[in-house]
Amino acid sequence: MTDSAEADDHVIDALPPRPDRETGEPFPPHGLSYFRGGEASSEHDAHRESRLAHRPDPPPGLGPVLAWHRESRRGKIALILTSAAILIAGTLVISLFHRGGLGILTAWPIWAVIVVAVFLISSPFSYFTYAAGADWLMVERTRWGVKSRAWIDTYELTKIDAAYGGTTFHLWLYDKDMGLTRSSEELQRDRRIWDLVYNGILHSVANGAQVSNQAIGILQLGKTPALKMRDAEHPDR
Repeated sequence: MTDSAEADDHVIDALPPRPDRETGEPFPPHGLSYFRGGEASSEHDAHRESRLAHRPDPPPGLGPVLAWHRESRRGKIALILTSAAILIAGTLVISLFHRGGLGILTAWPIWAVIVVAVFLISSPFSYFTYAAGADWLMVERTRWGVKSRAWIDTYELTKIDAAYGGTTFHLWLYDKDMGLTRSSEELQRDRRIWDLVYNGILHSVANGAQVSNQAIGILQLGKTPALKMRDAEHPDR
């Protein structure tokens, strides 16, 4: 049974406590709506960066990094090769379907399209790092050696939205200063990041954050006391 299936049968009776900013204790329990499968899948991901030199610094004035994920060079190469293989195979299938044969691969424009498509899919010179502390979530992009980052306070969210897209869902999180939009596939690459973020979502909802009906369903907020707590304190929501 996968974690997501187990989560479907789980109900949170009380909000888990907010972890200490410095120690991260008590660490939040597993958040609902986790879809990446086995417990150890993120811990033993062969394509994630494990060198501490790539561990990001926390945002200024905030607590330490408790969980982080960055794709390794090996993972990037694997993505490039996989993308190329899928595109080449797809091109051949389409050509054979239209009786074009294997000769299509001798046409240089086809290879130009494949190379451009692989470049766009894999972004070979860009790396994303996802990190979370006791009360924050940060996304850092490194492109050509230049870093840019954005972060939000997960316990001071003012608006939460979510929507399905393909095989994953996308999450919109806004605090009073900034907003982040990421897919569940990105935020759930490390189970600990998701657990930290989900606990912040629960507390933000209980404190009056605006949350869409889609987000309520996707995040399984009905299985938590967060909505009842919000409605008791903020009936106008």
